[in-house]
Amino acid sequence: MHCRRAGDSFCGWICFDTTGTFVYGSCMSKNITIDDDAYKTLLSLKEGPQDSFTKVIRRNLSVRLETAGELLDFHEAQPAPNVDEQILNRVIKERGRRSGGRK
Repeated sequence: MHCRRAGDSFCGWICFDTTGTFVYGSCMSKNITIDDDAYKTLLSLKEGPQDSFTKVIRRNLSVRLETAGELLDFHEAQPAPNVDEQILNRVIKERGRRSGGRK
């Protein structure tokens, strides 16, 4: 395996085996160390086997937004919420009715 420091346009080191079959670039990912309880929390937030920890963190980490424009951009970039159509229709149908607390 031969490795060399990559240029400024690449994230780090680039390595290749002597046959030239495999190439590895270190900017593909970063390793972080977290406690077991934090790992279990991230794992519980995954929405399926194709969901990456990067997506979980981005979906659940709050980023401070400085302006109303940043807030609007953030909300427009979010995926549509996962809504139960039956519950939504019931809420719309019963909107404005009292819950039965007062008579």
